[in-house]
Amino acid sequence: MTMKTIEDYYNSGLYNRDQLYQLNLGLEDGIDVSLYDDPRYKYDRMYEIRMGIMNGVDVSYYTNHLFDNNQMYQIRLGLEAGYDVSVYASDKFIWSQMEQIRKGFESGVDVSKFARPDCYSSVMEEVRKGLENGVDVSEYIDRKLFANQMRQVRLGLENGINPDSYAYRKYDWTEMEKMRIEMEKNI
Repeated sequence: MTMKTIEDYYNSGLYNRDQLYQLNLGLEDGIDVSLYDDPRYKYDRMYEIRMGIMNGVDVSYYTNHLFDNNQMYQIRLGLEAGYDVSVYASDKFIWSQMEQIRKGFESGVDVSKFARPDCYSSVMEEVRKGLENGVDVSEYIDRKLFANQMRQVRLGLENGINPDSYAYRKYDWTEMEKMRIEMEKNI
């Protein structure tokens, strides 16, 4: 089998200038561009695959055409760090959820507490921060609180109070904050 040249890719008429640029960089670096020479990949996705190949990771985790470049980036970073990306390498997670799971791996917390596609990434962040600070906010995920509300729950737990009296969606975060601060005054 003959290796394709950049001229072959150019002459096919299937690639735009940015895609050709990524293919050319790969060819110049001597990597197997067949892993990303599919014209359906936009240049930014080609970039992520090329960088993964260059950094020696198994790009098969993120060559799914359902992933956008940001999802590919989060998976690539996880692979490069040696994390078990199978936890989040799914098109069920958007890139910002993947980022929170990856950051959870970085800080060594139990990501199973918040690695849920039905959980907003901003809520995942509050759970992750809580776990990093020694409190488990994950039991409040099913209350469908917004991130600002979850922050009040997290801060309450971090400050040694039981947030059960205010950890309800019926209270907006400012009401929750007032309740939390009042409770903190009494400890």
